[in-house]
Amino acid sequence: MSYFDCAILGGGPAGLFAALSSAGRARELGRPLQIAVFERNGRAGRKLLVTGGGQCNITQDGSATDLIDHFGDHGRFLRHAVHTLPPKVTMRQFESMGLSLITREDGKVFPASLQASDVLQTLLDQCDSLGIQCIYHSRITKVDHNDGVFTLCSGNQTVATARTVILATGGASYPNTGSTGDGYELSRSLGHTVIPPRPGLSSVAFVENSLGVCSGISLESVSLSFTDQEGKRRQSHGPLLITHTGLSGPVVLHASRYFAVTTDLTLCWLPRDDGRPRQPAEIERSLRELCTVHGSANLSTIVHRLGIPARLAQWFLQVANVDGSVKAAEVGKRVLGSVARILAAQRLTVSLQGALKHAMVTAGGIALSEIDPKRMESRIVPGLFVAGEVLDIDGDTGGYNLQSAWSTGFLAGTCAAESVLGDSSGS
Repeated sequence: MSYFDCAILGGGPAGLFAALSSAGRARELGRPLQIAVFERNGRAGRKLLVTGGGQCNITQDGSATDLIDHFGDHGRFLRHAVHTLPPKVTMRQFESMGLSLITREDGKVFPASLQASDVLQTLLDQCDSLGIQCIYHSRITKVDHNDGVFTLCSGNQTVATARTVILATGGASYPNTGSTGDGYELSRSLGHTVIPPRPGLSSVAFVENSLGVCSGISLESVSLSFTDQEGKRRQSHGPLLITHTGLSGPVVLHASRYFAVTTDLTLCWLPRDDGRPRQPAEIERSLRELCTVHGSANLSTIVHRLGIPARLAQWFLQVANVDGSVKAAEVGKRVLGSVARILAAQRLTVSLQGALKHAMVTAGGIALSEIDPKRMESRIVPGLFVAGEVLDIDGDTGGYNLQSAWSTGFLAGTCAAESVLGDSSGS
C-alpha cells in the first residue's frame, strides 16, 4: 500500500492542474511532496480530448470579473479562484509549458495546433517532469478519513493512504468518457450534500411539436422566457438553432441549467435590440406597415421581410391557420393580430429527458456552501479539497468551464500543498 502527501482523484483538467499546482507550490516551499493522480480510465483527460469539437477552447481571453458573470447564479463562488488564476495567467502558464496558443476575435483561446491532444500531452509531460505519479485503471470507490489520514479503496482493496485528497472526478455528463458521477457518492460518504446533477449546456427536445420541419434554420437573436425549477421567472436572449428534434444554440444551452425535465418556454422570435421581447401590438404595427407598402406581396413574404427565414415564416402561418399566399393588401386586422401574437410569444414545451448523457457539462454537484471558496477545502472534512465540475457550478460555452477547472484545480492544489507543509502564506 502506498502513501501520498496529496492524492488527486480524477485525471481531467481540474485534477491535472491541481497536481501541477500542488507540486509547484511544494517546490517553492522547499520540500517536494509525494503526489499521485488516480484515474479510472486507461488514460487521463478523455473528456478534455472532446472539448471544443476536439480543438479544446482552453479559456476566454477576458478579465476575471467578466468571467464570473458567465456562471449563472453561482459565479460569486469562483471569485477568489478566478482572481488567483485568471485567464491571462492561465495562458502564460500553458505557454511556459511549451504550448503555443491562439486567440480568436471572439476571445476564445485555443492551442495553436487546434488539437486537444496537444493540451493533454503538455499537462502530462509537465506532470512527468515534476515526478507526479499517474495511476491508471484505478477507480477509487471509497474514501475514509480518520485521525487526519485518508484511506483510499478500490473495490475491496485498500490502495493508498494520503494526508490530503483532492476530489476532481468531474460530473455525470458524457459518461462514456468516465464521467459517471463517482465523486458525488464519495463526497456523500464523507458527509457532503450533493445537489442533484442535471444537464447543463444542453439542447432540448420538442414535446409534440412540428417545428422540427424547420430543422437547420438558425436565428441571430430570439428571447426565451420561462419559469425555473424554483418558481423564478427567467429570461434570456441570443442565437437559436432549430434541429430535427428540438432546439439548440447559445440561448438554449446557457438557459438549460435552469430547466426542469419538462419546461414551458415562451419564445419571442423578434426581440428588441437589447434582447427584451417585443409586445404583439408592436409586431402587429410593423406587419401592418409592411402590408401597406408591399400590398401586392404574399403574406408569407411580409413575415419574411420582418427578419424571419422564409421556411420558418411559412410554418408560423400554418400554425396560425393563415393562408400565406394571400395578398398583403387583403389581410385583415384579425389575421395580423394572430400572426403577431405567435411571433411575439409562441409557447413550446421542451424536454431534457435523457439529456445528461450528451450535455456538455453537469449542473448540480457538491453544495458550494460546504466548500471554502478561498481554499477549495471542505468545511466538513479537513484536508479534503474539491475542484472542477464535481462542484455545483457550471458556465456558459466559450472556454468558461475549462477556466473554472484550471482555477479551482490550481487553488485546491496550492492549498493542499500548504496544508501538508504547514504554510498558508499563499492562500
